[in-house]
Amino acid sequence: MNFLLLFHHLLAALIVAFSVSLAAPTTSAQNATVDALVYAFPLTSYVNFANTGFVVNASNDFATNTFAHVTTLANASFRTIILPNTDTLYSAALVDLSAGDVVVTMPEREAGRFYVLPVYDLFGNNVCSIGTATDSTAGQYLIQYRPSDAGCDLAPVDAKGYAGTVSLPTVYGAILLRIEVYNASDVDHIVSVIQPQFNLTPLNEPSSGAPPLTSALLNDNLDVNNPPLSLLQLLSRVALFNPAEEASDSERVAATLEAAGISFDSQSYTQPAGVDLASAYSAALDLVEQVPSNPANLLPLGSSSPSTWSTTLPSLSGDFHTRYDVRAFIGLVAYLQLNSTQAIYPAYTVTQEFFANTTYMVEFFGKPNVVGFWSLTIYDGDGYLVPNALNRYSLGDRANLTYPDGVSVYGNGASGDEAESRSFYMLLQSTDVKVASDWESNWLPTPTDGAQFLFILRFYGPTLSLTDGTYKYPQISAVDVNPPLPSSE
Repeated sequence: MNFLLLFHHLLAALIVAFSVSLAAPTTSAQNATVDALVYAFPLTSYVNFANTGFVVNASNDFATNTFAHVTTLANASFRTIILPNTDTLYSAALVDLSAGDVVVTMPEREAGRFYVLPVYDLFGNNVCSIGTATDSTAGQYLIQYRPSDAGCDLAPVDAKGYAGTVSLPTVYGAILLRIEVYNASDVDHIVSVIQPQFNLTPLNEPSSGAPPLTSALLNDNLDVNNPPLSLLQLLSRVALFNPAEEASDSERVAATLEAAGISFDSQSYTQPAGVDLASAYSAALDLVEQVPSNPANLLPLGSSSPSTWSTTLPSLSGDFHTRYDVRAFIGLVAYLQLNSTQAIYPAYTVTQEFFANTTYMVEFFGKPNVVGFWSLTIYDGDGYLVPNALNRYSLGDRANLTYPDGVSVYGNGASGDEAESRSFYMLLQSTDVKVASDWESNWLPTPTDGAQFLFILRFYGPTLSLTDGTYKYPQISAVDVNPPLPSSE
């Protein structure tokens, strides 16, 4: 997947014209401003997430500490988040610990069904994940504000009866529950039986002293026509009660923000004399853009050499600690990413842009070994699902994939060691072209009119074989329209 393409599209949406200071910049304040902007970038995605009708109540304010259940699978009109899943149902919540702790109730898991309830801090760190991959038990989990001792403890707290404790470093946060959907007929069961069993209950103690999480706090009286100024104004409102995840880095971060003009006392921003916000913004974006092309941030995947697939290092996936540049990049292009114990997102690292006027064949050299499920999903250049007559946006282990001889990849008769290592294929071809009948089950529609597109490969509940070089990752080739099926093996 070309993450840089998506990053550039998002920048085009973020950047608008604004005035430039002509004064000579003050080096220390200028550098601090660059760092502060990098630090603050994930707030843009948090505000977008909060502003959707997903978590807004009838009074047009935020409905905090309550789940908003999505009752239909994501489709081409879904705009709540970029790069949405198409094989899970979402339940979202804005977490507000300003008035006290919150308890999340987890139901008993249905045998065989994968789910994950990740709890994020304000900046998109996946501080804790409760669910199948962590073998979590049913019960109540305490979510508390602990800026000096953040973390995840899934051991029972006998004295209080909690199944575990989530300690957030920030007073505001988010939850994006994903529940595996087997097929379209499974949706009603999840909506009527499973989703209602997930609940959030505010305890209203102990108070943090922070203001409540409201639409006014995140949206009102910001200079929205000046992106860097608006972002620093927003950061100044939330910085006091939403410090860095790593307590050991909080003092340094606070000093940097103060040098950039953030006042913790007045919770306001004042542009330091001589600071050039335009150049600081440009420099901050440049730093973030370097993240996906830096080999030091990546783990090569697969058995081929050199590897054509990679993923973000596990230590930099979902929970970013002091790597604010990586946090910013993921916050802009893959907001609310899960940590690597829950999912990995292999990226195709060959320098290549994908266009819908070209047909591509993806060869899988065997079934990916996952505890949960896997899928490959097509998106347009902005990170949204591609409209098509079949309403088909992804293929994976619950699709009707077939081998070249017509045998189902995941149906009866497709088992045993030979089947696990047998090749199967997907065809990425534009909706402008009628697909050949031989390819119908394995076809993923790409956009019309030659537009650029992206794809995401997701492995939920990844096993060690997917990261230790054992599994041979797919090969992608440009081919003729409706090519002959490869020879059956």
